[in-house]
Amino acid sequence: MTQCRLRYFGWSSLAVQTDGGNFLFDPFYRPYCGADWFSAADFCPADYIAVTHGHEEHFLDVPEVARVTGARVVGPDSIVRFLRKRNRMDETRLIALNAGESIDLPGFRVDAFGWQHRDINLVKALAKAVFEGKRAQLSWAWHSATQAPVFAPYTGYRLTLPGGMTILNYNEGFNSKMSDAEISELGASARTDVLLGGMQLDFTEDVARGVRALDPRLVLLYPPHEKFHEMMGAESRPWSAFADAARRAAPDAIVIVLEPGTQVDLLDGSVSRFERIGSESMVAATP
Repeated sequence: MTQCRLRYFGWSSLAVQTDGGNFLFDPFYRPYCGADWFSAADFCPADYIAVTHGHEEHFLDVPEVARVTGARVVGPDSIVRFLRKRNRMDETRLIALNAGESIDLPGFRVDAFGWQHRDINLVKALAKAVFEGKRAQLSWAWHSATQAPVFAPYTGYRLTLPGGMTILNYNEGFNSKMSDAEISELGASARTDVLLGGMQLDFTEDVARGVRALDPRLVLLYPPHEKFHEMMGAESRPWSAFADAARRAAPDAIVIVLEPGTQVDLLDGSVSRFERIGSESMVAATP
């Protein structure tokens, strides 16, 4: 295998690019919460898109990226139904894959598993936004409730490449709702070479629990909600605290904190940068 790299586009948007094809997770690019990092064109080319859950910053741009790239979309039944009925996507472009199921695709074997999300009360968020007159929060709560399959199950994916390398996207599973038994069961189900996972709020010890149980050789941590939390007035621990927790849990692993535009060679762990198409540098708008 001559090419095996990961690109991070911000939010929970990731691309695994190999000789056998390009696999996207949760592509999202629209200007949002003051961030404007990439565009739909930056996700080209792509063969597959996997949706981890139905919250808007994971889902709203999936139909457009699928249209631009021609990629097929992988997700649980509720995601597939929403895309077919609400977004008018052709059934031939949709691949239903629920937790506990596997599928062999050209260039990738995909195993789906479930994870737990921290609690979010949409009714409370919507009421607070109305009471305080905060348009951004109101827009988020409304879109989440009406324009996305918000109640879709939380789904993680393990990719196995033809050479045997495994890449596990744990997404937002690093939180206190994931039990030690659930994490241990996931770790025992198959080897994890590369772990992709979200870091946020004060879940540093939960990152450590996950890394310890999965025991990867390469840990790539990304902030799924950095700008959203700024908008909502929520604070997270410093990213270095999450990286330190991961290193304590797996001293032999390479731990990398991703920023939008980070590219990682998954064979040797080397880090470089990539740029927004048609722009000399990436744009980060003022919140």
